[in-house]
This record gives sequence, C-alpha cells and structure tokens, in this order.
Amino acid sequence: MPITDWLTERVACYLDVPARDIDPTTPLAEIGIDSVSALSLCGEVEERWRIPADATLVFDYPTIAEIAGYLAGELAPQAAAS
Repeated sequence: MPITDWLTERVACYLDVPARDIDPTTPLAEIGIDSVSALSLCGEVEERWRIPADATLVFDYPTIAEIAGYLAGELAPQAAAS
C-alpha cells in the first residue's frame, strides 16, 4: 500500500470518516486531527516502517502529502539497500 494511502486510511480512522473524504493536501489540523491523534499517528509510523518519527512530524509536515513525501525520502535509502 503506498504511503499516502496508508496515511489517509489511518487519518480517516482517527476521524471516523471514509478515507475517500480525506484530501491529502488539506492540513491535518483543518480536518480535525488533534495533538493526541497526531502523536498516535507518529507512533504508528514508527511501528509500520521502523523509523523514528519525531512527535513534531505532523506539525513539521502538516498534510498527508507532505508527510508521505518526507517518509518516502527517509525510506529510500532502506529500499536501495535491500
């Protein structure tokens, strides 16, 4: 599952809305992600991809698209090594 799709599914779960209703370019704060959900998402990112996800990830990269871009960059060296 591509990173953007996975993030969209997780955010939809936190908001209890269908994933199709989530626009990956809309800031998460605007669609209702609070600090508790943001921290939980960071924990899920760490668990899913086994990379450190700073608690400020959602604030440094405020949209799903931006988080996905960041994660793709972080995961590229791992993919190249395998």
